[in-house]
Amino acid sequence: MANSIKSMSAYLNFCGNCEEALNHYAKVFDGKVTIVNRYDNPAMNAPKEFQDKVLHATLEFGGLTIMASDIMPRSPGETGKGSGDAALSLDVSDSDSGKKIFDRLADGGKVGVPFQKQFWGAWHGNLRDKYGIRWMVNCEK
Repeated sequence: MANSIKSMSAYLNFCGNCEEALNHYAKVFDGKVTIVNRYDNPAMNAPKEFQDKVLHATLEFGGLTIMASDIMPRSPGETGKGSGDAALSLDVSDSDSGKKIFDRLADGGKVGVPFQKQFWGAWHGNLRDKYGIRWMVNCEK
């Protein structure tokens, strides 16, 4: 079964600020955002105030792609949250680049472990950014 998998991609969900978040990440990673679809298609049955939100978008940078969307508003009482939490882990080529990326992602967020040389010999830091996404930045050198 595993041999039939061609690729795996990160798909991030936001609560109405997907476009803002992707534009922020595009600056952090020097990437390009493409808004593929919005909720304005009548088949989506989206509330009027949600029709300008992102149904599907991509962020491309350095040969990598992150996909994302805004989560459709739920009925009262539904949180729209999944059962688990995940983090995006970045492996960078040098600690200076890692520090710059880490600091940009941490701006407005909450640092769990500062980006610094760790006891196992690599550089590492982790945080939750201002959009609620968890990131780990790693550098072996």
